[in-house]
Amino acid sequence: MDPEGVMATIDFDDEDAVLEEIARALDEEPDELRIDVEDGLTSFGAGTVYSVTIRGGGRKEWQVVADDDQERRLALAVVKQDLEEEPEIFNQDFLERHIDKETLRSELRQDALDSRIDDLSDRASRRPDEFWDDWENEGLELPEAVEDADDEGEDRPEPDQTEVEELAERQVDEELRDPMKYLDDLYGDEAAKKALEFAGIDVDAAAEDAVDTDGPAHFLAHYDGESHETRSGLVYWRAN
Repeated sequence: MDPEGVMATIDFDDEDAVLEEIARALDEEPDELRIDVEDGLTSFGAGTVYSVTIRGGGRKEWQVVADDDQERRLALAVVKQDLEEEPEIFNQDFLERHIDKETLRSELRQDALDSRIDDLSDRASRRPDEFWDDWENEGLELPEAVEDADDEGEDRPEPDQTEVEELAERQVDEELRDPMKYLDDLYGDEAAKKALEFAGIDVDAAAEDAVDTDGPAHFLAHYDGESHETRSGLVYWRAN
């Protein structure tokens, strides 16, 4: 703060000024540190990111951005890339919250329906009694010919293709009421990954949720998950 209580500011384009500010925050001498543009993080398009290291070698590295707004923008960009390229690194429950269930249901329906029609067609021809049991279990009214056969103690007739398709649609609609459970039954731990392949997610909304929940530093500060602010508002974190 200056004498009037206003936070001092520095020109973030002035590397010497940035280095001096970070050295003060780290309780180091500026000439013991080196500053460079961190090309990898800068390439995300969220603004320039500096890397500060100890001259002469050593494992310590800090990364610096202009303010907490830039820290957030950078974290969002990093998370979006991870969601697009490595969704498996995120918690499956988190991914499920951002999957478009209607799109997923639509994408799954035709294959599920075709498979169910094949299964029911086989059952209809080989075990029509079981087919009509399933029909009744779905709350469908038995055709008159089936009821007549029951009344007369005769074998139930084989259903036609229209009836097979009607039962298949009823069963598939019920199965896909929860499309994630449907995929979980098929793929287990791979369900969320498969859902992303079929329907994708709202990457922007998912990134916002992740950063709001865990904080920007969680995705940037790989050393300890914490970021710090200097007296002029620069934000930095330990990278290793």
